[in-house]
Amino acid sequence: MIQDRTGMDAGRAGLPRILQPLNLLTGLCFLALALLIVFPLGRMFLSTLLPGGVPNVGAVSALVQQPWLLPVLGNTLIAVGISTVLAVAVGAIFAWLNERTDASLGVFGTILPVIPLLLPSVALTIGWVFIAAPNVGLMNGLLNWLLGPDLFQVNIYTWFGLIWVYTIHGVPYAYLVVSAAIKNLDPALEEASRISGAGIMRTLFRVSLPAIMPALAGSCLLVVISGLGTYSIPAIIATTAEISVLPTQIVHLLVKDYPPKLADAQLLGLIMLLVVFGFWFLQKKISSSGNFVTVGGRAGGASRLPLGRWRLPARTLMWLYIAFASVLPMAALLLVAVQRFWSPVIDPSKFTLFHFEQVLFVNRVTFASFRNSLLLAGTGATIAMFIAILTAIYSSFRGGVTGKVVDLVIKSPATIPNLVISLAFLITFSGAPFFLSSTLTILLIAFIVMYIPPGSIAAASALTQVGIDLREASYIAGAGEGRTIRRIVFPIALSGFAAGWTLVFVHMMGDLSASALLAGVGTPVIGFAILTIWETGSFGLLAAFSTIMCLLNAIVVGAMMLFVRSRSWR
Repeated sequence: MIQDRTGMDAGRAGLPRILQPLNLLTGLCFLALALLIVFPLGRMFLSTLLPGGVPNVGAVSALVQQPWLLPVLGNTLIAVGISTVLAVAVGAIFAWLNERTDASLGVFGTILPVIPLLLPSVALTIGWVFIAAPNVGLMNGLLNWLLGPDLFQVNIYTWFGLIWVYTIHGVPYAYLVVSAAIKNLDPALEEASRISGAGIMRTLFRVSLPAIMPALAGSCLLVVISGLGTYSIPAIIATTAEISVLPTQIVHLLVKDYPPKLADAQLLGLIMLLVVFGFWFLQKKISSSGNFVTVGGRAGGASRLPLGRWRLPARTLMWLYIAFASVLPMAALLLVAVQRFWSPVIDPSKFTLFHFEQVLFVNRVTFASFRNSLLLAGTGATIAMFIAILTAIYSSFRGGVTGKVVDLVIKSPATIPNLVISLAFLITFSGAPFFLSSTLTILLIAFIVMYIPPGSIAAASALTQVGIDLREASYIAGAGEGRTIRRIVFPIALSGFAAGWTLVFVHMMGDLSASALLAGVGTPVIGFAILTIWETGSFGLLAAFSTIMCLLNAIVVGAMMLFVRSRSWR
């Protein structure tokens, strides 16, 4: 009905279908992004897998025979699989508690669960290394003081430590997507459940969570993509623990081996592609099944489910998570930042602002990296979300094979390691005729290509909450497609769109892969500076740098979330 209606509107306006504003803008954005994906990556894939136009069967055979292949795949499945389940469960429950119950922490509940997003993944990981490293970790220093020397030690360099940090890293992605869906959920469903005699937990697991299945599926896909594409966590923890996973193996093949084994790295990337496609197909099946709730014209206002005696335990659980997942690593960064040298012994009399002074006033690279990263992340996130929202609306409104192809292409960069994308951009755009080597332009383009998938997933999940009956009512009332999008679709999905912008912004602020290959001394960004400081072993400087970056992220992300909260659709 919607497609017919839009077709009639376009016909009366005398516009061919291809010239309708939504189709035209989506087509231009799609072609530009597809070119930026296919051209550099296609050049690499063809030269590696089809040298001279002949299939490189030997490369596949050689990879299958590698003794490290099965252990790497198994380790990746364990680390990413377990952490995804835990992250989505924690994120969904916290989103429900904050948005639908009287255990909500208010503004604190909205901001604090996503604090791990305010740190780049490498800084979050280093924060936990500062806490739980054997012998020198701050927690081990406290345990030695309480229990005696070496009586009990924690060790971040284990399977538990790896999965723990992966989970912390994944919870914010699940929370942002699920909370946007729960915020738009009709409270009458939960009220009917309570009237029917259902308890709190039964209402949660039988009504609230099943009603937002597309958002849960989207958050699973988002966490899997994040886990497979994150290099800093396994590079710091898994490598030291001698646990090989796909990201570290790919980087090793590209950077550590000489000559680089591009064929093996590309084939491992293809394995990632198949995994993500499987999750994407599952999400699409759930979204098209109709076994969930959308926002319709009879949705009521927000209400709070009284938890009774469970209110205090629920709040305590959230505060404990916040303490262990956010406050402790940030406190560790701050403590190490004010120490001249990293030590598990905390002596306030020896605290100093030396490292902060170095970051802000002495080291020109760190100051310039803050300026450049804010510019690139703000601009890049806005452009990426514009494209993501536009293509998500197109896929939702038009559907069909074309809509699926557009959606697939927008998400496709998530299936390729960021280091491989960065290398392809370096090879393609650094020389003639582009000459973009070590410029902010090549970084901006690479950031948009690499980090548009999280924005696209968040936008698509937000649109599933917009009921078809609202769009039909808008068309019947005489509104065109553009006005329907501005007055109906955008206000309802605004919180989900803002969640996507937040994810993309923070990803760009803390990027390491593109920064390592595409940034230069003349155009430093945060990732470039972090890698430089990490290689020099200046832990105090790294801690001070990460603390300042956390504050910058907190200001930007907090302002965005408060802005959206004040304009939430009712």
